[in-house]
Amino acid sequence: MNENGIIYQDGNITLKDGGDRLLLTVGEDTHIITDNRYFEPNIFIKTSDRKLITVSHSFTLKEIVHAIERNADIRMITGNQYDIKGVIKLLIKAIELGEKRVDISYLEGHSFMDYMRERGAVSPETAVSPAEVGMDNPNLMYVFLHSHKVEKTPEGLFYLLTDYKDIYAIAKAEAEANRDPDYYNRTISNSVRFGAGYRRPPAGGRQYFAWHGYPNRNDDLITYAEISESEFEAINREYSSNINADRDTAEIFRRKYIEGHPVIAEGWNMML
Repeated sequence: MNENGIIYQDGNITLKDGGDRLLLTVGEDTHIITDNRYFEPNIFIKTSDRKLITVSHSFTLKEIVHAIERNADIRMITGNQYDIKGVIKLLIKAIELGEKRVDISYLEGHSFMDYMRERGAVSPETAVSPAEVGMDNPNLMYVFLHSHKVEKTPEGLFYLLTDYKDIYAIAKAEAEANRDPDYYNRTISNSVRFGAGYRRPPAGGRQYFAWHGYPNRNDDLITYAEISESEFEAINREYSSNINADRDTAEIFRRKYIEGHPVIAEGWNMML
């Protein structure tokens, strides 16, 4: 560690020891890294724009510091291992993706896809091996194979399907074109479940609703309550992106948008 607290530096990337946290600076942006070493463990990233990102099944701050001090690798729960440069790439990838919660295996797959782009791996002839970036467990790429983002050669090498973005753009456009203008139901949280939408009842017009499931997503007593259009718009502003809510967060939603509202329907595992 130098006199400024910097424990790692590579170009415009620096990592500072802040005691119970690390400060990751990329260019002009500084992000706060903390952990929960007793559960899973998790890494928490508070980004420069105040987003909170959880990297689950990952590693601890102590492992990062030890890897730097000993010039050693960190072994992931997936079986892959990376030097500190590779670990920081995973953290930066989590920041770039901007998801509120992401598993380390998903970051590893995305990081390998970045490597494929750098190498120009876009055909069987230019395919590369995951082992080149420290990924000894190629099974992590299954989700990307399944979603047609990458392809695998008989030799176990991978390359990007350069048109996968076009595939998803077409699918999204088709879904939008076929969407029922009289019915919309959005699941905001699927861990502890709640959401909102609208429908056109027999009497005509548009009826807005919020819904909340209890006690869990496998066996829900779902309550649908009628809300106003302004409440529906407020929900979309408040929950502009989907989340993995805990029970306390879901209870706040229930008290605000279900409790005290007219019940449209209620039942076990039912959809409106």
